[in-house]
Amino acid sequence: MKFKSILFLLVFLLSFQVYGADITTVVTKEQNVVEPGGTAIFNIKITNKQIREDTFQLKVNAFSVAPFSDAIQNVFFSPSSTVAIPSNQEKEIKARVVFLDSVRPDRNYIVPIEVVSLTNSKVREVLDPIIYVISPKEVVTIFMDDLGEIIPGRDNPVKITLKNNANVRLSALDIFYTASVFNFEDKVSLEPFEEKGVLMNLKIDPLTEKGEYSMAVRLYEDDKIRGSSNFRFNVGANPDLTERERVDRGLLSYVVEIIRENEGNIEVEKTVKYPVSGIQRLFIKTNPEGTLVRSDDGDFYEWNFVIPPGDIYKIEIIVDYRWPFFSILGALIVIGAVLFLTKKDIKLVKEAFRIHEKKDEPDSVKVLLHLKNKSLKEIYNIKILDFLPRYLHGSIDYGTLKPVNIQEGNSGRRIVWEIPKIDPGEERIISYKAKSKLKLVGRQELPQAIVQYYGRGKRLINIGSNRTRF
Repeated sequence: MKFKSILFLLVFLLSFQVYGADITTVVTKEQNVVEPGGTAIFNIKITNKQIREDTFQLKVNAFSVAPFSDAIQNVFFSPSSTVAIPSNQEKEIKARVVFLDSVRPDRNYIVPIEVVSLTNSKVREVLDPIIYVISPKEVVTIFMDDLGEIIPGRDNPVKITLKNNANVRLSALDIFYTASVFNFEDKVSLEPFEEKGVLMNLKIDPLTEKGEYSMAVRLYEDDKIRGSSNFRFNVGANPDLTERERVDRGLLSYVVEIIRENEGNIEVEKTVKYPVSGIQRLFIKTNPEGTLVRSDDGDFYEWNFVIPPGDIYKIEIIVDYRWPFFSILGALIVIGAVLFLTKKDIKLVKEAFRIHEKKDEPDSVKVLLHLKNKSLKEIYNIKILDFLPRYLHGSIDYGTLKPVNIQEGNSGRRIVWEIPKIDPGEERIISYKAKSKLKLVGRQELPQAIVQYYGRGKRLINIGSNRTRF
């Protein structure tokens, strides 16, 4: 009787399914620290412990995502939100939790994910993965050693330590070092949770003023800030005075240049002395003007000055014994050059007269070109060019010397004469009469004529006549 009671109890217990033991789930985090707008990633391994194959679905309550949630935008499952698993086998699903850009950082968020059988709703399990949302500026923490005193113009190696707080590789970070006295940039990559030291050479302008400065270090990835920090440092004194002297000697003259250049960042006071003899004082000039000091040890010019950072003080001493000679020689050269360049071997004078032939007909204009050889030699291959405006394009009566070419243009007519040779002192007169196409009223002006010939050195010379009115 006792044996039958025990057997009945076993049969009764086996008739009920313990659904919680029909599946097991294991959640492994791939990325559970994100920033606003980021995506957390989890791997969910589901094991089917039932005696038959079953299909399971992963889902999230609608009130856990937007628009009902102010933190989570959506949850995606890959390769699918449903998966068929044979008996006593397991499969893995990847869950991606996308957060809103407006989510509040610096806190944990729980995303309930339910795994439920599609054939038996009592076979289910609820997962509660935890995700921490950090501030975008806290993805990478920036540390810096004590900078001490920075000397301008010198190499100052500085070590900066970067700590990746996220379980994600940051492969293309742009790092910017910015201060009022410099601006550097570099690139760096960080593995998940890696701490890396970066060496920067803080070399600043030698003229940077002494004092305390601030430096901002910023890290960006695709224009998104990943870390930032501010540090302060001190710039020390840099007294750096360069002294140079140059002498440029010539015949009976020389120039002395004395240069003092302040390449540091503090003012420098300086005195310069230059000895002179008695005769030198008559032929010496200084710029800027120095103070002549007489002493038992000899005379000298003296300059006292203060050079600000980055400034140059230049003294020029000119000793020239030749200036009277070269002044006279220069004047003679100028006069000779002017006379040579202004001398003309040929003179061309143009005259014009209005002729009233008949009362009802347009007037005629008579033009005379006086050509004279003023030199003492023959001049060959002479060409005379004159220009007639369009209103004088009527008939033309040429004198004894006919033109060799008449060129028509939009604005007028050009007439060309050629003379093979003209003797010294010889004068030629070229005349022609042009009929006006219109009635001429008032005084008219004709353009100048031009004479061309080859002068010294086969140089083509053009000489213009006067402008004439009629």
